[in-house]
Amino acid sequence: MNDNENNDSSQADEPIEPDQIKDETPTASPQPTGPAVSSTVGNPSANHPPFKDRITGLIVFGILQIFMGGCCVLLIPLMLLSQYVAPAAGTQMNVRMLVPMIGMYAFLAVVLIWLGVGSILARRWARALTLVLAWTWLVIGILAMIMIVSWGPNLFNMAGQDQQVPKEMLVFMQVVMTGTIGCMYLFLPGIFVFFYQSKHVKATCEQRDPHVRWTDKCPLPVLAMSLMLGYGSLSFFYSASYGFVTPFFGILLKGIPGGIVMLPFTLLSAYLAWATYQLKIAAWWTTLAVYVTFGVSGIITFSRIDLMDLYREMNMPEDQLKFIEKSGMIDRMNMPLIFGMSFVVFVGYLLWVRRYFIASSDESRREN
Repeated sequence: MNDNENNDSSQADEPIEPDQIKDETPTASPQPTGPAVSSTVGNPSANHPPFKDRITGLIVFGILQIFMGGCCVLLIPLMLLSQYVAPAAGTQMNVRMLVPMIGMYAFLAVVLIWLGVGSILARRWARALTLVLAWTWLVIGILAMIMIVSWGPNLFNMAGQDQQVPKEMLVFMQVVMTGTIGCMYLFLPGIFVFFYQSKHVKATCEQRDPHVRWTDKCPLPVLAMSLMLGYGSLSFFYSASYGFVTPFFGILLKGIPGGIVMLPFTLLSAYLAWATYQLKIAAWWTTLAVYVTFGVSGIITFSRIDLMDLYREMNMPEDQLKFIEKSGMIDRMNMPLIFGMSFVVFVGYLLWVRRYFIASSDESRREN
């Protein structure tokens, strides 16, 4: 917590805007023990600025994260069980689709349980990484809600025609589904963002964990970018489950040619994740060039190739392909526009975080 944040202890928690969470690199200080801990809370004359101790909230949110991680663990055997039950109903999931889903839930389980334990212990790194995860979760939730509003009514109408479901029941189902997804993807990440961005939570973690952690050495917006690049380095393994089908400037590569394209991208993403964390300006320029290239490639490819062709090359089950075609989702999706908008958003984010790289580069030149 910075010395100029001398707010009255009675002031309510106020979330910090994303650009306010930069430069969170407090210096290490000796850990106060015994009565000294409580005496600094709300005491303007103490060495620390006044704040509300949020350890109870950190424990509650930590338990919630561990619970969500446990739910992810439970989903894995349920998906495996479905492989034995589904053949009788003729709806068995493609194994190549199942493997990456299991991997994703296993990864989420480890991350959530790890962050939950860190939150209970009031670790600085747990607060920083939870904020990054919550913001990512919230952005994905906003996009999911847009998709539901755009495509949901058509899907429910199709279900009603096939199964002769009453209109009132369809409306009820749509409301329940929208509310459930809104709670999972908007409300939950929203409360995580609101809580963990509080200056009181930040101060609580700094007091109870006085050591400078690795997450303190990088501004949070840049840390988020580094972690996204690190996650992108796993794309090679995800792509392998679909036969390395890769959009590439108007064509779909598959098999060895697709793998040849994906392997360098994976290795480059891993390097850029590390170099971004180090605030190297060359990493920023390289990331911009890579995503401009892939953005243009995606726009060109899906201007010429239908999305159903991509799904067929990925060997999706025929019944799922028929369902997608019948739902009309593809007709509502303008893939060049979606790629273009995603490209603009990501490049805008890169331009926003560029100032951190410039500041780090200027500081390095001054030191030399």
